[in-house]
Parts: sequence; C-alpha cells; structure tokens
Amino acid sequence: MARHSQAGSATAEVAVLLPAVAILLAVVAGAGAVGGQQVRIQQAASAAARELARGTLASEAIGTAHRIAGDRISVSTGESGGYGHVVIRAAVDLPLLGDIELRAEANARTEQQP
Repeated sequence: MARHSQAGSATAEVAVLLPAVAILLAVVAGAGAVGGQQVRIQQAASAAARELARGTLASEAIGTAHRIAGDRISVSTGESGGYGHVVIRAAVDLPLLGDIELRAEANARTEQQP
C-alpha cells in the first residue's frame, strides 16, 4: 500500500489563500479610510455652515472647514433664502479602486442681526 506524503500542502494552501486575504484587508482598510474622511468632511461642512449662519465671512468659514477636514478638500459656500449653504468635496485614493469622490453638504439658518 502506497503512502501519499502531505508535506508542503500547508504551504500550498497558504500560497493560494494569501492573495485573497491581502485583498480583503485592502478593502477593509479602504472602507475605513472612506468612512473616516466622509465623517470629517461632514463635520467640516456643518461647522462652516454654522459660521456662515452667525454672519462670519465666507473666507473664515472656509478656513474652519480646512482646519477640520484638511487641505485636500474643495469648499463652496453661499447664502440664499435665509440659509448659509456649504458644499465640500474630497477625493480618497484607494489602492485597488483609485480615487473615490466624496461630497458633504450642510445648511444653517442665518441668525437675525439686531
């Protein structure tokens, strides 16, 4: 009766599974990066909209957005209908998927000045 050796089978199994594990880890890390950046730009948009609503200059509100979300964002502001409006766009570079464009928007009612 012949005996079949299984020497090296564990190495072969690891070699087959390692790329799948690496891709899974990259996807999880990418999802974390996208989620974290989305939270930061939403917070930045909300803070900038609140500043516009208080009557702060648009340049100062944009500066606040950059302090919160970083320098790699684009910010547009406006005021209409009694509301301050802020839109922030940011790109997240993922290793396997490339750039993903994120967008956050916030409005705040303008305070009445006495």
